[in-house]
Amino acid sequence: MQKIYLIIAMMAAMVSCTREEQLDPDTILLGMGGDQWVRTELDDWLYHEFVQPYNMEVKYKWDPYEINLQKNFVPVDELKVKDLMNAIKKVWIRPYEKQGGADFIKKLAPKRFVLVGTPEYNDQTPTAGKAEGGNKITIFDVNTFDNTSPTVVGKILDVVQHEFVHTLHQNVLYPEEWMTICSEFYTGSWNATPDNAFRPLGFVSKYARANPSEDFAETVSYILTHGQAAFDNYVNGAGDEGAARLRTKESIIVNYFKTIWNIDFYETYAGARNGLVDLIQEAMHNL
Repeated sequence: MQKIYLIIAMMAAMVSCTREEQLDPDTILLGMGGDQWVRTELDDWLYHEFVQPYNMEVKYKWDPYEINLQKNFVPVDELKVKDLMNAIKKVWIRPYEKQGGADFIKKLAPKRFVLVGTPEYNDQTPTAGKAEGGNKITIFDVNTFDNTSPTVVGKILDVVQHEFVHTLHQNVLYPEEWMTICSEFYTGSWNATPDNAFRPLGFVSKYARANPSEDFAETVSYILTHGQAAFDNYVNGAGDEGAARLRTKESIIVNYFKTIWNIDFYETYAGARNGLVDLIQEAMHNL
């Protein structure tokens, strides 16, 4: 009898809910197959520039499930998307294609870019980008992008270079020697590092102190984004021990790109200036 009463009570509750919460059959449920987007000129451009040649999706329309639901973000200003992605193609994709071959990006590049208007903050520290499993790169703070500002362009492109380096070393890990160069200086409290303290230790940024993988990505992206001459100047101001560590890292990077990916990091031969670093620097200059 108790089971019968329980079943009757449940049925009554279901009927009550049905009567009180009638859903409009025409209601559009976003993300549930009911959302309708009007294809725009921007969508056509992204399709021809990224989807067709690289099978790479660029997702700029708002989707809260692509990001951390516990944090606050602002959608992308669509007027920024084309300038940003055009810069990424010129400064990231094409140099790698020239050095690594036409299929290099097709095989190794993440298949999805997700664009977010504002940064992600972690303990008051802004995160400009992140990579996930080698398949997705999220770029934050897109709404500040300005292709006439070398500083802003460099910041965004540094994110892409950094995250792609993670994809590379997740496919083939950097040499174990890398982990021993600054092993005693890695720390979970890297963000507490004073601005004048990481350089003498042999790091290009305070974030590089987080762990060997972040150190590798930060160092590679620093050289690619700033160029060989800027890196040389940085090393010269690091002190004897810091400079020695940075030069060891540089040597490992050059050898890693050549032996693993058959990419000349610096000049292919004297005076040619067509190594990966020079190609990226030239592209940045011509934006």
